[in-house]
Amino acid sequence: MSSTEQDQLSQQILETASGLYLKYGLKKVTMDDISKAVGKSRTSIYYYYKNREEVFQAVLDNLIKEVISEIDLSMNKRKSFEEKINEFCIAKVKTSQERASFFRAIETGMDAEEKSKHMTDAHDRMMEAEKNLLLKVFAKSITDNEIPKVSLKEQETVIFILLSSIRGIRREMVLKNNFKNLNPIVNTLTSMVIRHIS
Repeated sequence: MSSTEQDQLSQQILETASGLYLKYGLKKVTMDDISKAVGKSRTSIYYYYKNREEVFQAVLDNLIKEVISEIDLSMNKRKSFEEKINEFCIAKVKTSQERASFFRAIETGMDAEEKSKHMTDAHDRMMEAEKNLLLKVFAKSITDNEIPKVSLKEQETVIFILLSSIRGIRREMVLKNNFKNLNPIVNTLTSMVIRHIS
């Protein structure tokens, strides 16, 4: 089997597992279920992933890369630092909403401890990936003299506040099932970031 075929099979396993999680929840999906759905032997699946946990972590990695790539693509359509930050916030809410059903599905059947373990891990990994994406935007804007030189510590503080705020905003809008004020709220949040660093 060529390395391209191996990559394709690995990707097929992850896409299949992801679909099964969405349908049945993480807890109910076994390695047997994945191998049957892929149409390969369990041995083939174990060649890539040694257990259910490893498959899930790889699915999560894939999901995070996908989300970060989508947000990055949206931000790259914007020119200024302010526009990029604004676009990040809008894209963050959009990508979270699009994947909300997946996260609800994987929680199905989990007890509080399992939810805490899996969802905290997913949250932490997503926050880290988003932070790294925003640090790149800061670095480029500082290099281009678009924004003042801000220390790394200050950048990380601003990014933490921004990420926490946009998650809180999204959560409140989900509770009210009303996203109509998203743009003006994000504009205000972005302005606050710009004022602070200026």
